[in-house]
Amino acid sequence: MRFRKEKPRASGDIPDASLPDIAFLLLIFFLVTTTFEVQRGIAYRLPRKPDEQIEEVVIEETNRLVLTVKQWGLHEYVALVDQAPPGGPLERARAGEDISLADTTFQRKIWILASDRAESLSVTTGRLLENLESAKGVPGGTYRNLSVAIQTENLVPQVRAGIQRQAMGDAAPSRADPIFGEVAFGDTLVLVDARQGEIATVVVESELVVILKFFPDCDYEGMVAALDMLRRNGVSRTGITIQERTGGGDAA
Repeated sequence: MRFRKEKPRASGDIPDASLPDIAFLLLIFFLVTTTFEVQRGIAYRLPRKPDEQIEEVVIEETNRLVLTVKQWGLHEYVALVDQAPPGGPLERARAGEDISLADTTFQRKIWILASDRAESLSVTTGRLLENLESAKGVPGGTYRNLSVAIQTENLVPQVRAGIQRQAMGDAAPSRADPIFGEVAFGDTLVLVDARQGEIATVVVESELVVILKFFPDCDYEGMVAALDMLRRNGVSRTGITIQERTGGGDAA
């Protein structure tokens, strides 16, 4: 008797032997790809420390010059002296008279004010030492004084003539410095390295501060012209404010 061999039939059941593995892989996938919202809380600024103080800069009247700059026409600008150092050449120029920025007499008076208030050479060399330490990337106060810094770094001190010395030559008023020799207002003090060249520089500045007040209708070129005129006449410390016109006249 011959037996009939039946072919295996496909079952309709779904195999579940690998379901735990699949579920575990899906769990890892969702954990890796899911982003969670972070509760940041309320943003606020901490109060200042009790011992933290804000330094207020006070400009002495003898070192303060206030000018209102106005535009009269295309490339034409005038200044009104609102406040000038007492006893100086611009003290009486407060009668409401507008002076052209190109007026050479006006510029000369500003130069006199600036040169008469030239900072002491000790202040200038102190700023040069700070510039040197910054250029070398060392903490402030690394060198006891400028002489020690020059000897330590093997630097050569030099003086580059400023506007006053260029205009007057040897007749320019100068002061003696133990490191740089004769120094005039506006000169640049330079520290030079034999291999790297100039390392640090500083200009002998004036303590005169000029506050410039502009009206909104004065164009940008007028601001540049005023600042450039002051720079050429020895003024490096300036401040700028924008004035608003009120009523039929100018703001004070």
